[in-house]
Amino acid sequence: MGILSWLKNVTQGGGNVNDTIALQPLQFAAGEEEFRGLNMKEALDAHVAWARRLENHLKGTDTARYEVAEVAVDHLCTLGKWIHGVGRHEFGGVAEYAELRQVHAEFHLVVGAALNEVNNKEQVSVDKTLKAVRQKSGEVQLALIRLYASAQDRRPA
Repeated sequence: MGILSWLKNVTQGGGNVNDTIALQPLQFAAGEEEFRGLNMKEALDAHVAWARRLENHLKGTDTARYEVAEVAVDHLCTLGKWIHGVGRHEFGGVAEYAELRQVHAEFHLVVGAALNEVNNKEQVSVDKTLKAVRQKSGEVQLALIRLYASAQDRRPA
């Protein structure tokens, strides 16, 4: 299933969109991974990996000390650099771009807040925290694919 079919399936499936995303993982058809200088698969995989990394950190199996100030900002990762660079230049006036920029920033804030709590040895609800991170990760996926679909609709025939 290509990206646009996946988007249609997810958005027209009813129910909780994030549950639907989890049940129907994003798959790229040939030539769909690259989007105006961004490898979407790599960018999205990196954000999904944060849920695993955070889960391991919360369970104590990952003892790395992450810099919250770096994790919590949205312009240092591959997707963030694209959003604040090429993405802004090409899509700055598009509603789907604004949505992507917002949910991507929120994702980083949620992960940063969770890491801050762990680093400060505060009581953390593992299930609640991971659910919030996964939800934001799903929202980032959906927003990026919506922007991609919007760009395809804008292409000259």
